[in-house]
Amino acid sequence: MIEQYKVNGFSFDNKEAYDCAVKEEQVVRTMRSKFKSSDTKMAYKVYVKAVQEHVFTTVVGYEFLMELRQAILASGSISEKKLPAIPVQGSSGGNAQAPVGNTGTRANSPGRYKRLYEGQRVINKRLKVILFAVFVVVAAFVIIDLNSEYSIFTYFTDYKSKMEQELIEKYRGWEKELEMREDALNQN
Repeated sequence: MIEQYKVNGFSFDNKEAYDCAVKEEQVVRTMRSKFKSSDTKMAYKVYVKAVQEHVFTTVVGYEFLMELRQAILASGSISEKKLPAIPVQGSSGGNAQAPVGNTGTRANSPGRYKRLYEGQRVINKRLKVILFAVFVVVAAFVIIDLNSEYSIFTYFTDYKSKMEQELIEKYRGWEKELEMREDALNQN
């Protein structure tokens, strides 16, 4: 006797198809909890994205897509001609399920996630290198700035005091020059 696996009223005769249907049923439950099918704009967006990306491959998912499709058509906001059809990928004869091991779809290809993960790791590594380089450059600017005479941190405070000091030295120079002229006049 063949072991029967049941999900949402559908019976599957192999474990792989059953596991796929369970995952799709969890996705459907999550989607139903996040939005109401009476929100036709959201239902349309979810429907179109799920159809384009071939998210569902079992009758559990197809049933959900059909509910969304009927809700969208019942609202009258979108005509049936503009609504994409639900793509069914090879149905098998009596138990209404998609073929197992269908890796041609984007959503079910296990290599896709590995490629995405590896790509993200490369991007993260590059961003870390760039961030480190920016940090080094900023640190170098700060060190150079602190060692210079006119630092951005001390420019306005030192600038004022240096101008005052220069003015005082200028007046002292004039005072000494006047004293020397007076002494020269007094000696004559």
